[in-house]
Amino acid sequence: MRIPILILALAPAMQLRAQTRLPPVVQQGLDSLQLGRCQQTIDLWIASWPEMQKAQMAPTCSALQQYAGEYRGYEVLKTIDITPHLSRVYLVLLYSIQPVYLLLVLYRPGDTQWRVNTLNWNTDPDKVVPASIMPPQHPAP
Repeated sequence: MRIPILILALAPAMQLRAQTRLPPVVQQGLDSLQLGRCQQTIDLWIASWPEMQKAQMAPTCSALQQYAGEYRGYEVLKTIDITPHLSRVYLVLLYSIQPVYLLLVLYRPGDTQWRVNTLNWNTDPDKVVPASIMPPQHPAP
């Protein structure tokens, strides 16, 4: 009888994690990534960036495929609402070879839609995710 009670006690916590609501621009990009449209995802996320910065992100999809493999899904590590106009979303992208850690810094000027201001990804979580969210993979001595 204790097992069903334990399951019922954990169910609300599991539902809350599953219901993490992401800003539309993030969710649209993740949905596009799931459909195998990596370049469309990057284009969506960097749409408001200056052309020079966009050019730096051009090789992102081929690099992801080379180092991480085939995209399988994602998990939300944490979303942090800093102000009503600034937010951070930490994700782990699940690929066939290894995970890719992703930080999206979102900005919403005035009453407009959220846009991605910063996109930072790396296979080393220490370069993307702060220790307050996830313990370091390679802690300093």
